[in-house]
Amino acid sequence: MDEAPREWSSVERRLWRDYRHGAVCDLSSGDPATDDPADPAGWGPARTVRAEVLARLLLAGPGPVPGTVRGLKLTGALITGRLDLAGGVIESFVELRGCHFDTGVLLSEARAGTVRFDGCWFPRLDASRLATAGDLVLARCTVASGVRLTDAQIGTDLIANYLVVTGDQADRAFSADGLSVHQDFEADRLVCDGQLSLRTARIGGRLSLRGAELHARPGQRNCLDAARITVGNTFYLSAWAAGAQAGRAVTAGATAAANADADANTTAGANAAGAGSAADPHRLEEIGYSLPHTDPGPYFPTRTGGGGSDNDEDSGSYGLPQTHDPRRLNEHEPAPRLTSRLPRQSSRQPAPAPAPAAGMYGQGFGEAPPAGGRSIPFRAYGGVRLEDGRFESTCLIAGAEFHLGEGQELSLRRIQTPELRFTCPTPPTGTVALSRARIGNLVDTPGAWPDNGRVRLTGFAYESLRPPEDVTFTAHQRIAWLDQALDKYRPEPYEQLAAALRRDGRDEDARVVLYAKQRRRRSALPLPGRIWDLLQDVTVGYGYRPGRAALWLVAAWALGTVWFTGHQPPPVKLDEHPHWNAALYALSLVLPIVDLGQDGWAPAGFGQWLSAALVLSGWVLATTAAAGASRLLQRG
Repeated sequence: MDEAPREWSSVERRLWRDYRHGAVCDLSSGDPATDDPADPAGWGPARTVRAEVLARLLLAGPGPVPGTVRGLKLTGALITGRLDLAGGVIESFVELRGCHFDTGVLLSEARAGTVRFDGCWFPRLDASRLATAGDLVLARCTVASGVRLTDAQIGTDLIANYLVVTGDQADRAFSADGLSVHQDFEADRLVCDGQLSLRTARIGGRLSLRGAELHARPGQRNCLDAARITVGNTFYLSAWAAGAQAGRAVTAGATAAANADADANTTAGANAAGAGSAADPHRLEEIGYSLPHTDPGPYFPTRTGGGGSDNDEDSGSYGLPQTHDPRRLNEHEPAPRLTSRLPRQSSRQPAPAPAPAAGMYGQGFGEAPPAGGRSIPFRAYGGVRLEDGRFESTCLIAGAEFHLGEGQELSLRRIQTPELRFTCPTPPTGTVALSRARIGNLVDTPGAWPDNGRVRLTGFAYESLRPPEDVTFTAHQRIAWLDQALDKYRPEPYEQLAAALRRDGRDEDARVVLYAKQRRRRSALPLPGRIWDLLQDVTVGYGYRPGRAALWLVAAWALGTVWFTGHQPPPVKLDEHPHWNAALYALSLVLPIVDLGQDGWAPAGFGQWLSAALVLSGWVLATTAAAGASRLLQRG
């Protein structure tokens, strides 16, 4: 069948022809304000396509024009009715840009090649058990009531950069339990008002949440639940460098927009980008979308003056609920204000047009933000659960903020990874749990960890310690880290730290840690045990301070010398005794294994008790000092 059905509208017949040629059917006007996909009220019949038409083309469409590859490429359309492709086989390429769906999209159990939604607006997207041979792209879209990708199988990449999504009736914004992605899953600058669920997901390449902002709904414990996730490469839970895009030049206007956005997201607050408008210190900049806008993608700062913004009257906009969360790092930090409201063009300066699809694929990986450059941190307003996760390269937690309330925590229990980087500029406000985690290299900074007993380290094992190149993390700082992190005495963290230091050849630092362990242990002992423990500390430093034992040995010898100088004991045999020497006699007592020729004397009274005390202390102190000297010789 070469011709479209006669009952179709002229726009739909045009789409039929473009589909057969594999050409783009562009219904947009070119005006960013008019083409706003969140406000299609003025689009009219000239831009309206029924969902059943799309289903007909994708499931039973016409053949291609000879010499062409058919494909559905639609831009700027209002799609009416439910797009139901559940269980269908989609053989042609699908790419929809800047479209508005007035009813949900259903892709459950469908089979497709590559499916791209770029900058579209959905009430809901259900793609559970979807299987694609190529990419699934949700870049720069807004979804009002949740995305569902449970048990979906993505043949190459899943791209969700700049996606804004609100929770469904179960308060889940992005539900992807059991998801399988053959290559990378990019979700840079993702904004979720509701839980992001990735339990048992398997990502063959990288998983990136750089600059994302996740919010748990009231009553939810976690904003990110990724228990038992497997990532074949690096997991990025880190900052997004404003103004940087891989593989393309960034225009001056785009960089300015990105830098303004980064300023708006700092905890100190910033001026809004809208001309002449003052920023409200208690909320973030609004986030909007515009197809021709450049870096950082579709989001740009707009004015957020208190009260009457023109944007508040946009009848076609969908706004996420404004929140004011008291669980913040400090009282001066602005509370988040999530919104997918798409502002009018008049509220901002026009941006230069970019190359097509600029920014869809986010930033390059492995790039370090320029010195002094702006970045937007990853922000979690709720618990983060990564328990039993497997990260084959690196788990990178850097430039991130964790706003944790009562009962919420950053749970890294039983994770396994060759390297964990934990270099947050501000410590999480709640508990960090690393119980029974297995790490190769631990790369961290002193200020990244919470204190007041809010780090769980039972059974935490790591091979080596590697602070960043520009950071010094001394043994005493490590001890302070353990003392502040643990709510009560536990020996394993100290022993693990000492073992890691020994593997790095830092034997002296290892002994410092073990000495600190014994001192911390004292607080857990009853009163008699604490007294005896204190005596061991003062005298021999639990055996880790041999120099202290040598000093006490010299003091005992000096005490004996002074006493016996004025109190010479009687000889054992009056006619047979050595020449009296008080210093040698005292030395023979504190060094009982050495014969100095002073054995022919018999002290009595107090002198006898003093002699016994010198012999006992000599055995203990000399043994400790000899052990320390032996270790010194072995190191030499």
